[in-house]
Amino acid sequence: MGIELSQEQHAVLKETRAVASPADFQALLDAARPEMDRIVREVMEPSQPVSTTITELRDLYLAVVQYEAALASKAYGPERRALLRGAIQLLDTANLWFGEGKRTGAYQVRPVEQVIKASRPWRARLKAFADQAFAFEPDVAEQFADVNTSGTLAEETSDIAMLLRLATQHQARLAPVGLTEEFLREGNALLDEVSGRDLLGILGLRNREEAMVLRNSIVTYATLLGNEARAAGVNACWDLPEGKRRFSATSFRNALRRLRPRRRGSAAAAPDEPAPVEPKPADPKPVEAKPAEPRPIEPAPV
Repeated sequence: MGIELSQEQHAVLKETRAVASPADFQALLDAARPEMDRIVREVMEPSQPVSTTITELRDLYLAVVQYEAALASKAYGPERRALLRGAIQLLDTANLWFGEGKRTGAYQVRPVEQVIKASRPWRARLKAFADQAFAFEPDVAEQFADVNTSGTLAEETSDIAMLLRLATQHQARLAPVGLTEEFLREGNALLDEVSGRDLLGILGLRNREEAMVLRNSIVTYATLLGNEARAAGVNACWDLPEGKRRFSATSFRNALRRLRPRRRGSAAAAPDEPAPVEPKPADPKPVEAKPAEPRPIEPAPV
């Protein structure tokens, strides 16, 4: 039997879920960057599944929302709450796109053929909307019927950009026959991909290693904000037993571990470990001189 979520839990899930497009992710990251640079002094890596940390952060965020009045009286107001919410969204998105195991690389640029093939259903659906909306204006409907005759990425990019402009321009006419904001977002995501503006490109990341460094930075940032919210909640709810219990029960002790560089040799000591103390050499014992043995007296020659 599935677990029934309360209305408050549904609202928190909706507020903190992963974003759908690289542009949204970039906007969240830009908003978080000043605070991230201020509080993250050491980037660490996950010590438990990131999904577990996200669940703990969401449960904490729900408590923050429920006790917002008490928290506001202790210098934890809407600004800090918004930073925590944005951090959870960033972490959920980074985990989805840069996750471990089989999901690693879930967000990657597809080959030209696959990109063009993926846009076909979207373009066909938009044409169907236009055919109905402009049934008596064939010259307008015809503009939505453009196809990629050359099969190149350049033409596909140009076509989708043009179709998006047309869809936005005629949105009032197309909306009653089925055009939605979600459909336009899907088109923008296609445009991002065909024009090469994938997540790695937008963020200036050159490879997967840099993407994982970003993911680790976000995990560290979100966990630090979680620790702050927990401390603020315990303080604000000191005289509210139920609230104090809820905040006190939150723990991020197992969320992070420190990164250590690879060992170059089996005998190399980790940088965090103190160097072994070499024993002080013992003072050499003085060598006692042995008494000289008497030499035999040889007879003098005659």
